[in-house]
Amino acid sequence: MMLANLCTTGHDGVDRGIFRRYAGLSLPRHVSYPMPTWWDAMHGDDAEKMRAASDAHDPAFDYSLYVHIPFCERLCKFCACNKIIMGRERTPVRDQIERYLSALEQEIRHLAGSIDTTHLVRQIHWGGGSPTYLLPHEMERIQSTITDVFRVADDAEIAMEIDPRTTTEAKLGTLRGLGFNRLSMGVQDFDAKVQEHVHRIQPYEMVRDLVEAIRGHGIRSINFDLIYGMPFQTAETVRQTVEKTLTLSPDRVAFYHYAQIPEKIATQRGMDYTRLPDSESKLDMFLIGMELFEGAGYRFVGLDHFARPDERLTQSLQNGTVQRNFQGMTTGGDLRLLGVGVSAISHLSEIGFLQNVKDIDRYLELFEDHQFPVDRGKWFTRDDLIRQAVLSELYCLCELVPARIESRFDICFREYFARELGILSELETDGLVALDSDGTVRVTKPLGRVLLRNIAAVFYAYLDKEAYRKGEKASFSVNA
Repeated sequence: MMLANLCTTGHDGVDRGIFRRYAGLSLPRHVSYPMPTWWDAMHGDDAEKMRAASDAHDPAFDYSLYVHIPFCERLCKFCACNKIIMGRERTPVRDQIERYLSALEQEIRHLAGSIDTTHLVRQIHWGGGSPTYLLPHEMERIQSTITDVFRVADDAEIAMEIDPRTTTEAKLGTLRGLGFNRLSMGVQDFDAKVQEHVHRIQPYEMVRDLVEAIRGHGIRSINFDLIYGMPFQTAETVRQTVEKTLTLSPDRVAFYHYAQIPEKIATQRGMDYTRLPDSESKLDMFLIGMELFEGAGYRFVGLDHFARPDERLTQSLQNGTVQRNFQGMTTGGDLRLLGVGVSAISHLSEIGFLQNVKDIDRYLELFEDHQFPVDRGKWFTRDDLIRQAVLSELYCLCELVPARIESRFDICFREYFARELGILSELETDGLVALDSDGTVRVTKPLGRVLLRNIAAVFYAYLDKEAYRKGEKASFSVNA
Protein backbone atom coordinates (compact mmCIF):
# COMPACT_ATOMS: atom_id res chain seq x y z
CA MET A 1 0.00 0.00 0.00
CA MET A 2 1.32 3.48 -0.82
CA LEU A 3 2.31 5.76 2.05
CA ALA A 4 -0.16 8.46 1.02
CA ASN A 5 -2.96 5.99 1.78
CA LEU A 6 -1.28 4.83 4.96
CA CYS A 7 -1.09 8.40 6.19
CA THR A 8 -4.82 8.92 5.80
CA THR A 9 -5.70 5.68 7.53
CA GLY A 10 -3.29 6.18 10.39
CA HIS A 11 -1.47 2.91 9.66
CA ASP A 12 1.93 4.56 9.20
CA GLY A 13 3.09 3.82 12.73
CA VAL A 14 2.43 7.35 13.99
CA ASP A 15 -0.14 8.00 16.71
CA ARG A 16 -1.69 11.24 15.42
CA GLY A 17 -3.05 12.16 18.84
CA ILE A 18 0.41 12.00 20.41
CA PHE A 19 1.93 13.79 17.43
CA ARG A 20 -0.50 16.70 17.84
CA ARG A 21 0.51 17.11 21.49
CA TYR A 22 4.14 17.67 20.55
CA ALA A 23 4.03 19.21 17.08
CA GLY A 24 4.03 22.94 16.43
CA LEU A 25 5.59 23.98 19.74
CA SER A 26 8.27 26.66 19.75
CA LEU A 27 11.59 24.86 20.13
CA PRO A 28 15.12 25.79 19.09
CA ARG A 29 16.09 24.80 15.54
CA HIS A 30 19.28 23.03 16.51
CA VAL A 31 22.40 24.04 14.63
CA SER A 32 24.58 24.50 17.71
CA TYR A 33 24.49 24.20 21.45
CA PRO A 34 24.23 26.71 23.00
CA MET A 35 22.22 28.44 20.27
CA PRO A 36 23.48 31.84 18.97
CA THR A 37 20.68 33.67 20.82
CA TRP A 38 22.50 32.71 24.02
CA TRP A 39 25.92 34.01 22.99
CA ASP A 40 27.68 37.13 24.27
CA ALA A 41 29.08 40.24 22.59
CA MET A 42 32.77 39.82 21.66
CA HIS A 43 35.51 41.68 19.84
CA GLY A 44 38.76 40.96 18.03
CA ASP A 45 40.81 40.55 21.20
CA ASP A 46 38.34 37.94 22.45
CA ALA A 47 38.78 36.00 19.22
CA GLU A 48 42.56 35.97 19.57
CA LYS A 49 42.27 34.71 23.16
CA MET A 50 39.82 32.00 22.18
CA ARG A 51 42.01 30.77 19.32
CA ALA A 52 45.05 30.70 21.61
CA ALA A 53 43.10 28.78 24.24
CA SER A 54 41.94 26.31 21.59
CA ASP A 55 45.51 25.70 20.41
CA ALA A 56 46.70 25.21 23.99
CA HIS A 57 43.83 22.85 24.83
CA ASP A 58 44.31 20.50 21.90
CA PRO A 59 47.16 21.36 19.52
CA ALA A 60 46.57 18.22 17.42
CA PHE A 61 43.37 19.38 15.70
CA ASP A 62 43.27 19.73 11.93
CA TYR A 63 40.94 22.28 10.34
CA SER A 64 37.70 22.71 8.45
CA LEU A 65 37.35 26.10 6.75
CA TYR A 66 34.01 27.78 5.97
CA VAL A 67 33.94 30.72 3.52
CA HIS A 68 30.81 32.89 3.34
CA ILE A 69 29.96 34.56 0.03
CA PRO A 70 26.75 36.57 0.63
CA PHE A 71 25.85 37.59 -2.93
CA CYS A 72 22.77 36.41 -4.85
CA GLU A 73 21.33 37.54 -8.17
CA ARG A 74 17.68 37.07 -7.13
CA LEU A 75 15.67 36.81 -3.94
CA CYS A 76 14.15 33.51 -2.79
CA LYS A 77 11.34 34.31 -0.38
CA PHE A 78 11.87 31.30 1.89
CA CYS A 79 15.58 31.98 2.47
CA ALA A 80 16.92 32.60 5.98
CA CYS A 81 20.57 32.91 4.94
CA ASN A 82 22.66 36.05 5.32
CA LYS A 83 22.59 37.34 1.73
CA ILE A 84 22.69 40.45 -0.42
CA ILE A 85 20.61 40.63 -3.59
CA MET A 86 22.84 42.11 -6.29
CA GLY A 87 20.78 41.78 -9.47
CA ARG A 88 22.39 41.22 -12.81
CA GLU A 89 25.91 42.18 -13.84
CA ARG A 90 26.79 45.88 -13.73
CA THR A 91 29.82 47.95 -12.71
CA PRO A 92 28.66 49.08 -9.21
CA VAL A 93 27.95 45.42 -8.36
CA ARG A 94 31.49 44.34 -9.26
CA ASP A 95 32.91 47.29 -7.29
CA GLN A 96 31.10 46.15 -4.14
CA ILE A 97 32.20 42.57 -4.70
CA GLU A 98 35.79 43.73 -5.14
CA ARG A 99 35.67 45.50 -1.75
CA TYR A 100 34.29 42.37 -0.13
CA LEU A 101 36.81 40.01 -1.70
CA SER A 102 39.66 42.30 -0.65
CA ALA A 103 38.43 42.21 2.94
CA LEU A 104 37.91 38.45 2.77
CA GLU A 105 41.50 37.98 1.57
CA GLN A 106 42.72 40.05 4.50
CA GLU A 107 40.72 37.97 6.94
CA ILE A 108 42.01 34.69 5.53
CA ARG A 109 45.61 35.88 5.77
CA HIS A 110 45.09 37.30 9.26
CA LEU A 111 43.50 34.04 10.41
CA ALA A 112 46.37 31.98 9.02
CA GLY A 113 48.82 34.23 10.85
CA SER A 114 47.07 33.69 14.19
CA ILE A 115 46.88 29.87 14.24
CA ASP A 116 49.22 26.93 13.77
CA THR A 117 49.17 26.32 10.03
CA THR A 118 51.39 23.25 10.27
CA HIS A 119 48.08 21.40 10.69
CA LEU A 120 46.13 20.44 7.60
CA VAL A 121 42.90 21.88 6.28
CA ARG A 122 40.87 18.76 5.57
CA GLN A 123 37.63 20.46 4.55
CA ILE A 124 36.75 23.67 2.73
CA HIS A 125 33.13 24.69 2.29
CA TRP A 126 31.93 27.79 0.44
CA GLY A 127 28.41 28.86 1.42
CA GLY A 128 26.16 31.83 0.92
CA GLY A 129 24.33 33.51 -0.56
CA SER A 130 25.26 31.96 -3.87
CA PRO A 131 29.04 31.58 -4.31
CA THR A 132 28.44 30.88 -8.01
CA TYR A 133 27.42 34.53 -8.37
CA LEU A 134 31.18 35.17 -8.46
CA LEU A 135 33.02 35.14 -11.77
CA PRO A 136 35.57 32.36 -12.41
CA HIS A 137 38.60 34.59 -11.79
CA GLU A 138 37.07 35.75 -8.48
CA MET A 139 36.65 32.14 -7.34
CA GLU A 140 40.25 31.44 -8.33
CA ARG A 141 41.43 34.48 -6.38
CA ILE A 142 39.93 33.40 -3.06
CA GLN A 143 40.76 29.70 -3.39
CA SER A 144 44.34 30.61 -4.31
CA THR A 145 44.57 32.78 -1.21
CA ILE A 146 43.46 29.82 0.89
CA THR A 147 45.99 27.43 -0.64
CA ASP A 148 48.75 30.06 -0.34
CA VAL A 149 48.44 30.38 3.44
CA PHE A 150 47.05 26.98 4.55
CA ARG A 151 48.25 23.43 4.04
CA VAL A 152 45.31 21.77 2.28
CA ALA A 153 45.24 17.97 2.51
CA ASP A 154 45.57 16.10 -0.77
CA ASP A 155 42.31 14.26 -0.05
CA ALA A 156 40.48 17.30 1.36
CA GLU A 157 36.73 17.58 0.86
CA ILE A 158 36.29 20.86 -1.03
CA ALA A 159 32.66 21.86 -1.44
CA MET A 160 30.54 24.77 -2.67
CA GLU A 161 26.87 25.67 -2.57
CA ILE A 162 25.79 26.40 -6.13
CA ASP A 163 22.74 27.98 -7.75
CA PRO A 164 21.52 26.05 -10.82
CA ARG A 165 20.38 29.34 -12.34
CA THR A 166 23.84 30.95 -12.29
CA THR A 167 26.21 27.98 -12.63
CA THR A 168 27.75 27.89 -16.09
CA GLU A 169 30.03 25.38 -17.82
CA ALA A 170 32.89 27.84 -17.42
CA LYS A 171 32.33 28.04 -13.67
CA LEU A 172 32.14 24.25 -13.37
CA GLY A 173 35.44 23.97 -15.24
CA THR A 174 36.98 26.49 -12.86
CA LEU A 175 35.70 24.65 -9.80
CA ARG A 176 37.02 21.32 -11.04
CA GLY A 177 40.40 22.88 -11.80
CA LEU A 178 40.53 24.32 -8.27
CA GLY A 179 39.97 20.90 -6.74
CA PHE A 180 36.31 21.13 -5.78
CA ASN A 181 34.94 17.60 -5.38
CA ARG A 182 31.48 18.15 -3.87
CA LEU A 183 28.74 20.56 -4.99
CA SER A 184 25.48 21.28 -3.17
CA MET A 185 22.55 22.82 -4.98
CA GLY A 186 19.36 24.35 -3.67
CA VAL A 187 16.60 22.47 -5.43
CA GLN A 188 13.90 22.99 -2.76
CA ASP A 189 10.90 21.82 -4.88
CA PHE A 190 10.19 20.89 -8.49
CA ASP A 191 6.53 21.96 -8.53
CA ALA A 192 6.02 24.94 -10.87
CA LYS A 193 3.42 26.68 -8.67
CA VAL A 194 5.59 26.38 -5.57
CA GLN A 195 8.64 27.63 -7.46
CA GLU A 196 6.76 30.64 -8.77
CA HIS A 197 5.45 31.56 -5.33
CA VAL A 198 8.82 31.38 -3.58
CA HIS A 199 10.68 33.08 -6.50
CA ARG A 200 12.91 30.07 -7.20
CA ILE A 201 12.13 29.08 -10.77
CA GLN A 202 14.43 26.29 -11.97
CA PRO A 203 12.65 23.51 -13.88
CA TYR A 204 13.57 19.88 -13.51
CA GLU A 205 15.29 19.97 -16.90
CA MET A 206 17.61 22.77 -15.75
CA VAL A 207 18.67 20.79 -12.67
CA ARG A 208 19.00 17.56 -14.69
CA ASP A 209 21.29 19.24 -17.22
CA LEU A 210 23.43 20.73 -14.46
CA VAL A 211 23.77 17.36 -12.71
CA GLU A 212 24.92 15.80 -15.99
CA ALA A 213 27.41 18.64 -16.51
CA ILE A 214 28.81 18.28 -12.98
CA ARG A 215 29.36 14.58 -13.47
CA GLY A 216 30.86 15.27 -16.88
CA HIS A 217 33.50 17.37 -15.15
CA GLY A 218 34.34 14.48 -12.84
CA ILE A 219 33.01 16.04 -9.61
CA ARG A 220 32.14 12.98 -7.58
CA SER A 221 29.65 14.15 -4.94
CA ILE A 222 26.38 16.06 -5.44
CA ASN A 223 24.02 17.22 -2.69
CA PHE A 224 20.43 18.42 -3.11
CA ASP A 225 18.69 20.66 -0.60
CA LEU A 226 14.94 20.05 -0.50
CA ILE A 227 12.39 21.90 1.66
CA TYR A 228 8.98 20.64 2.73
CA GLY A 229 6.24 22.67 4.40
CA MET A 230 6.23 25.72 2.11
CA PRO A 231 3.07 27.38 0.75
CA PHE A 232 1.20 25.43 -1.95
CA GLN A 233 3.07 22.22 -1.18
CA THR A 234 1.01 19.09 -0.65
CA ALA A 235 1.95 15.52 0.19
CA GLU A 236 1.52 14.66 -3.48
CA THR A 237 3.70 17.49 -4.82
CA VAL A 238 6.41 16.59 -2.33
CA ARG A 239 6.16 12.96 -3.43
CA GLN A 240 6.65 14.06 -7.04
CA THR A 241 9.65 16.21 -6.09
CA VAL A 242 11.30 13.32 -4.24
CA GLU A 243 10.61 10.92 -7.10
CA LYS A 244 12.16 13.35 -9.60
CA THR A 245 15.11 13.79 -7.25
CA LEU A 246 15.68 10.05 -7.20
CA THR A 247 15.88 9.95 -11.00
CA LEU A 248 18.95 12.23 -10.70
CA SER A 249 20.60 10.10 -7.97
CA PRO A 250 22.22 12.79 -5.81
CA ASP A 251 24.77 11.40 -3.36
CA ARG A 252 23.33 13.32 -0.42
CA VAL A 253 19.98 14.96 0.26
CA ALA A 254 19.14 17.50 2.95
CA PHE A 255 15.38 17.27 3.50
CA TYR A 256 14.68 20.40 5.52
CA HIS A 257 11.51 21.44 7.29
CA TYR A 258 10.55 24.99 6.32
CA ALA A 259 10.66 27.46 9.22
CA GLN A 260 8.15 30.31 8.86
CA ILE A 261 9.50 33.14 11.04
CA PRO A 262 8.61 36.41 9.25
CA GLU A 263 9.23 38.44 12.41
CA LYS A 264 12.92 37.59 11.98
CA ILE A 265 13.18 37.03 8.22
CA ALA A 266 11.70 39.94 6.30
CA THR A 267 11.76 38.15 2.95
CA GLN A 268 9.22 35.61 4.22
CA ARG A 269 6.59 38.30 4.71
CA GLY A 270 5.71 37.98 1.04
CA MET A 271 4.62 34.36 1.46
CA ASP A 272 0.94 33.45 1.42
CA TYR A 273 0.46 32.21 4.99
CA THR A 274 -3.02 30.91 4.13
CA ARG A 275 -1.47 28.26 1.87
CA LEU A 276 0.98 26.87 4.40
CA PRO A 277 0.38 23.14 5.06
CA ASP A 278 -0.64 22.21 8.59
CA SER A 279 1.47 20.09 10.95
CA GLU A 280 -0.07 16.78 9.97
CA SER A 281 0.38 17.52 6.27
CA LYS A 282 4.05 18.24 6.96
CA LEU A 283 4.26 14.98 8.87
CA ASP A 284 2.97 13.18 5.77
CA MET A 285 5.59 14.97 3.67
CA PHE A 286 8.42 13.87 5.94
CA LEU A 287 7.18 10.28 6.03
CA ILE A 288 6.90 10.19 2.25
CA GLY A 289 10.47 11.44 1.89
CA MET A 290 11.78 8.97 4.46
CA GLU A 291 10.00 6.04 2.80
CA LEU A 292 11.14 6.91 -0.72
CA PHE A 293 14.76 7.72 0.13
CA GLU A 294 15.29 4.69 2.33
CA GLY A 295 13.46 2.54 -0.21
CA ALA A 296 16.00 3.71 -2.81
CA GLY A 297 18.90 2.65 -0.59
CA TYR A 298 19.79 5.94 1.09
CA ARG A 299 20.83 5.93 4.75
CA PHE A 300 19.04 8.24 7.17
CA VAL A 301 21.62 10.54 8.77
CA GLY A 302 20.59 12.51 11.80
CA LEU A 303 17.72 14.93 11.86
CA ASP A 304 16.98 15.47 8.18
CA HIS A 305 19.66 14.10 5.84
CA PHE A 306 19.94 11.05 3.60
CA ALA A 307 23.08 9.71 1.93
CA ARG A 308 24.14 6.85 -0.29
CA PRO A 309 25.93 3.98 1.49
CA ASP A 310 29.30 4.77 -0.14
CA GLU A 311 29.11 8.54 0.48
CA ARG A 312 31.49 10.27 2.91
CA LEU A 313 28.59 11.37 5.08
CA THR A 314 27.47 7.76 5.58
CA GLN A 315 31.05 6.69 6.30
CA SER A 316 31.30 9.52 8.83
CA LEU A 317 28.11 8.26 10.46
CA GLN A 318 29.62 4.80 10.74
CA ASN A 319 32.95 5.94 12.20
CA GLY A 320 31.42 8.43 14.61
CA THR A 321 32.72 11.69 13.09
CA VAL A 322 29.41 12.96 11.72
CA GLN A 323 28.25 16.22 13.28
CA ARG A 324 25.46 18.76 13.03
CA ASN A 325 26.51 22.37 12.69
CA PHE A 326 25.59 25.52 10.80
CA GLN A 327 25.94 23.68 7.48
CA GLY A 328 23.55 20.88 8.46
CA MET A 329 24.78 17.30 8.90
CA THR A 330 28.45 17.21 7.95
CA THR A 331 31.56 15.10 8.17
CA GLY A 332 34.58 16.24 10.13
CA GLY A 333 33.36 16.13 13.72
CA ASP A 334 37.02 15.69 14.68
CA LEU A 335 38.05 18.98 13.03
CA ARG A 336 38.26 22.55 14.30
CA LEU A 337 35.87 24.73 12.28
CA LEU A 338 37.15 28.14 11.18
CA GLY A 339 34.74 30.60 9.56
CA VAL A 340 35.66 33.60 7.38
CA GLY A 341 33.43 36.20 5.77
CA VAL A 342 30.46 38.21 6.92
CA SER A 343 28.37 36.33 9.56
CA ALA A 344 30.69 33.27 9.42
CA ILE A 345 30.88 31.10 12.53
CA SER A 346 33.87 29.29 14.03
CA HIS A 347 33.69 26.33 16.42
CA LEU A 348 37.00 26.17 18.27
CA SER A 349 37.60 22.72 19.69
CA GLU A 350 36.18 22.45 23.21
CA ILE A 351 36.65 26.17 23.86
CA GLY A 352 33.83 28.13 22.23
CA PHE A 353 31.98 29.67 19.29
CA LEU A 354 32.80 32.90 17.43
CA GLN A 355 30.67 34.75 14.88
CA ASN A 356 31.59 37.62 12.59
CA VAL A 357 29.39 40.69 12.20
CA LYS A 358 26.31 40.09 10.03
CA ASP A 359 26.19 43.45 8.26
CA ILE A 360 28.46 43.65 5.22
CA ASP A 361 29.04 47.39 5.53
CA ARG A 362 30.16 46.94 9.13
CA TYR A 363 32.36 44.02 8.07
CA LEU A 364 34.09 46.21 5.47
CA GLU A 365 34.43 49.18 7.84
CA LEU A 366 36.14 47.06 10.49
CA PHE A 367 38.72 45.78 8.03
CA GLU A 368 39.36 49.23 6.64
CA ASP A 369 39.93 50.31 10.27
CA HIS A 370 42.30 47.33 10.77
CA GLN A 371 39.98 45.58 13.22
CA PHE A 372 38.93 41.93 13.26
CA PRO A 373 35.18 41.58 12.45
CA VAL A 374 34.04 39.46 15.42
CA ASP A 375 30.58 40.29 16.77
CA ARG A 376 29.65 37.64 19.34
CA GLY A 377 30.58 34.25 20.73
CA LYS A 378 30.35 31.83 23.62
CA TRP A 379 32.98 30.41 25.95
CA PHE A 380 31.89 26.86 26.74
CA THR A 381 31.24 25.72 30.27
CA ARG A 382 31.82 22.10 31.27
CA ASP A 383 28.05 21.63 31.31
CA ASP A 384 27.85 23.01 27.75
CA LEU A 385 30.37 20.41 26.58
CA ILE A 386 28.55 17.54 28.28
CA ARG A 387 25.22 18.55 26.78
CA GLN A 388 26.83 19.10 23.35
CA ALA A 389 27.99 15.49 23.43
CA VAL A 390 24.53 14.25 24.44
CA LEU A 391 22.81 16.28 21.73
CA SER A 392 25.32 15.17 19.11
CA GLU A 393 24.51 11.52 19.80
CA LEU A 394 20.79 12.16 19.57
CA TYR A 395 20.84 14.34 16.46
CA CYS A 396 23.51 12.44 14.57
CA LEU A 397 23.04 8.83 15.65
CA CYS A 398 19.41 8.77 16.86
CA GLU A 399 20.59 7.10 20.05
CA LEU A 400 22.26 8.06 23.30
CA VAL A 401 24.67 5.69 25.07
CA PRO A 402 25.29 6.94 28.64
CA ALA A 403 28.49 4.88 28.98
CA ARG A 404 30.15 6.93 26.22
CA ILE A 405 29.26 10.19 27.98
CA GLU A 406 30.40 8.85 31.36
CA SER A 407 33.73 7.70 29.96
CA ARG A 408 34.42 10.99 28.22
CA PHE A 409 33.45 13.33 31.07
CA ASP A 410 33.88 11.17 34.19
CA ILE A 411 30.31 11.65 35.40
CA CYS A 412 27.53 9.39 36.59
CA PHE A 413 24.97 9.89 33.82
CA ARG A 414 22.04 8.71 35.94
CA GLU A 415 22.83 11.29 38.65
CA TYR A 416 23.84 14.16 36.36
CA PHE A 417 20.69 13.86 34.25
CA ALA A 418 18.22 12.64 36.86
CA ARG A 419 15.60 15.25 35.90
CA GLU A 420 16.02 14.60 32.18
CA LEU A 421 15.73 10.83 32.60
CA GLY A 422 12.41 11.34 34.37
CA ILE A 423 11.10 13.25 31.36
CA LEU A 424 12.49 10.64 28.96
CA SER A 425 10.46 7.98 30.74
CA GLU A 426 7.35 10.00 29.87
CA LEU A 427 8.50 10.22 26.25
CA GLU A 428 8.97 6.45 26.26
CA THR A 429 5.36 6.04 27.35
CA ASP A 430 4.34 8.17 24.38
CA GLY A 431 6.49 6.14 22.00
CA LEU A 432 9.14 8.73 21.10
CA VAL A 433 12.04 6.79 22.60
CA ALA A 434 12.87 3.30 23.82
CA LEU A 435 14.98 2.96 26.98
CA ASP A 436 17.20 -0.13 27.10
CA SER A 437 18.13 -1.92 30.32
CA ASP A 438 21.69 -0.53 30.11
CA GLY A 439 20.33 3.04 29.90
CA THR A 440 20.73 3.47 26.15
CA VAL A 441 18.14 5.82 24.68
CA ARG A 442 16.95 4.87 21.19
CA VAL A 443 14.91 7.24 19.04
CA THR A 444 11.93 5.38 17.60
CA LYS A 445 11.05 5.21 13.93
CA PRO A 446 9.09 7.00 12.64
CA LEU A 447 7.55 8.96 15.55
CA GLY A 448 10.80 9.72 17.38
CA ARG A 449 12.52 10.81 14.19
CA VAL A 450 9.66 13.18 13.40
CA LEU A 451 9.80 14.65 16.92
CA LEU A 452 13.55 14.48 17.42
CA ARG A 453 13.82 18.16 18.37
CA ASN A 454 11.31 17.54 21.17
CA ILE A 455 13.48 14.71 22.46
CA ALA A 456 16.67 16.76 22.27
CA ALA A 457 15.04 19.74 24.00
CA VAL A 458 14.92 17.65 27.19
CA PHE A 459 18.67 18.32 27.51
CA TYR A 460 18.66 22.07 26.77
CA ALA A 461 19.74 23.97 29.88
CA TYR A 462 19.05 27.44 28.42
CA LEU A 463 15.38 27.17 27.51
CA ASP A 464 14.15 29.23 30.45
CA LYS A 465 16.07 32.19 29.05
CA GLU A 466 13.84 32.23 25.96
CA ALA A 467 10.46 34.00 25.91
CA TYR A 468 8.34 31.10 24.69
CA ARG A 469 4.62 31.40 24.56
CA LYS A 470 2.71 30.16 27.60
CA GLY A 471 3.08 26.44 28.07
CA GLU A 472 6.07 26.09 25.74
CA LYS A 473 9.01 26.44 28.12
CA ALA A 474 8.68 22.76 28.90
CA SER A 475 7.14 21.83 25.60
CA PHE A 476 9.15 18.64 25.50
CA SER A 477 7.18 17.36 28.50
CA VAL A 478 3.91 15.50 28.12
CA ASN A 479 2.58 17.66 30.90
CA ALA A 480 3.21 20.95 29.10
